[in-house]
Amino acid sequence: MKAFPSLVEQIADWVMNGRCTVSDLEFYERYNQEYRPSDWMRKPIADEEFFTFVQDGAGGQYALHLVGEVEVDHAPVVKLGRDGEVAVLGRDLIDFAWLIACGVEPIGVGDNGELRGSFEASAPMQAWVRTLDASRTFGTAKETLQAAAAAHPGLVQHIRTMAET
Repeated sequence: MKAFPSLVEQIADWVMNGRCTVSDLEFYERYNQEYRPSDWMRKPIADEEFFTFVQDGAGGQYALHLVGEVEVDHAPVVKLGRDGEVAVLGRDLIDFAWLIACGVEPIGVGDNGELRGSFEASAPMQAWVRTLDASRTFGTAKETLQAAAAAHPGLVQHIRTMAET
């Protein structure tokens, strides 16, 4: 199993200590600590390529898609929503951190990355996320979700196929 990313702990510090506007997340200390992707997809094989690192208060899971030689730092982040929503939330954990810095509660992202509700950005967290990759250009939350979906065009369908009974 791939190492648990230290960036998750850093993001958790922002959220759990009230240093940003997002609050409805419960971060894990290790992969699949409470819920596993197989709980959502109903197939044990899901736990071999998806690794949950946080959940929301409604029971939605947020997981890294780690297959093959993909490094943890470059793995896409996916939403496995309580009500069956599926979305690619980031090309990697930096994108996920950026969404949170933009004030997006991941529970507020619907199917295929549709933004629901309003959100309030955290300027200090945005400044911190920018230091994680000085060469990256950060756009709006919507642009971040669109870039993630474009970078992994078949991933949502792959998840839906795995979840079919």
